[in-house]
Amino acid sequence: MGLVDFFKNKAKHAQKSPKLNYSINGNFLSIGDFTGECHQSPKGKFILAWKAQNENGKYILLERGKVKLQAKMSHPDNGMVSNSGVFILSDRTSKGMYGVFHIINADGDTLIKQRCKANLGHTGISDDGRFAVCQALESTSKVDSCKLFFFDIKNRKLLWKKLPETIGTELNWAGSYRFDTKKKVLYLIHDKNRAYRYTFEGTFIDSKLYRHDCINVGNDIEFLEAVKELKVELSANTDPREYAALINPLKKGLNRFSDKDTKSKIHRVLGEILHLQRNDAEAIKHFETALKLNPRVGVKKTLEKLKKMD
Repeated sequence: MGLVDFFKNKAKHAQKSPKLNYSINGNFLSIGDFTGECHQSPKGKFILAWKAQNENGKYILLERGKVKLQAKMSHPDNGMVSNSGVFILSDRTSKGMYGVFHIINADGDTLIKQRCKANLGHTGISDDGRFAVCQALESTSKVDSCKLFFFDIKNRKLLWKKLPETIGTELNWAGSYRFDTKKKVLYLIHDKNRAYRYTFEGTFIDSKLYRHDCINVGNDIEFLEAVKELKVELSANTDPREYAALINPLKKGLNRFSDKDTKSKIHRVLGEILHLQRNDAEAIKHFETALKLNPRVGVKKTLEKLKKMD
């Protein structure tokens, strides 16, 4: 039986198929005239390959080199397969910002089919095939835009969906996911190998670590958001000296970032902290610098008031 024959029927099971010659080059698998992206299960028993082609996409599941399952899917993407043969694929529909997340077992049974009013980004599945996640991208839907979906595959249900705390204000998506099924912890892996933990109930564990990383190694938007959060947290303290914890990170930020608007915002926060500490002479200097860098930074009235008092 040729490979083309495998695609005549949707979700065709092929237990008795012969072992086929295939090659893997990087993240792509080739069998006959089929070449598509692929993912291999951690123990190597299964290989999932998929190809999107003008509403006529296809996917193949290999088990020990033999075609276990094959089917058509409009725009398959973000595929992964577990050690149990349960695999995930996202599908982009022809209706614009609308995606479908599929979780399918090695027998071709659809375990979960989650429709989402947004295109889908990175996905993940646990090694044992019991849990999965998918990240919705930004869309016009308030319900689904930017939400992270977490699934209990064994019980065939969506456990939760939420806007991840680690997404920041720049839509900084996690690049991959890791599952600790014993401790029931989900890791979101970001750039620079930054990993942050969520419980399987959706609780964010590493808020302090995330804020620390944003201040020390994050981009300018992450940095400013983290400083803003820390400032709000410290504002509950009646002792202005507590704000000293922010001064060194802010000064380091002035050296790290070259963007004028970012520098302007940092000078504004420094001025606000120094004013709270009743060091108005230094506060005025920072407000003046902030205003020079960005006339719309929002310190003009405060600066004028302080100068009158000085």
